[in-house]
Amino acid sequence: MPRIPFRIPSIAAGVALIAALVVGCGSSENAPADAKRMAFTLTDAGCEPNEAKVPAGPVVFEVENAGTAKVTEFEVLDGNKILGEVENLSDGFSGDFTLTLEAGEYTLYCPGGSDERGTLTVTGG
Repeated sequence: MPRIPFRIPSIAAGVALIAALVVGCGSSENAPADAKRMAFTLTDAGCEPNEAKVPAGPVVFEVENAGTAKVTEFEVLDGNKILGEVENLSDGFSGDFTLTLEAGEYTLYCPGGSDERGTLTVTGG
């Protein structure tokens, strides 16, 4: 009787994990045509820019790691709640996600940086 290699369950688990990460992060592919675009860079300090302002509505967050091993994640927080994020952005990688934001103040969080928290101000209504 042939033995089933243990790699098959491991591969299936890996595929399921990747699918869950992709679904959880969102993408700019389905962003509304009128969405504002904001570019951020991951550095040893954290997120650059660290302070940003955008009008209320749909926003595409485009994030690039331009050479840091310290910071590989970008999050937009409302209090302690993660509204959107990209993770595992090693040097040279980029990612994006889209959020529709109401007027208010949000936290930009890039864990591992020397200045890992910043502010996103959303204006209008």
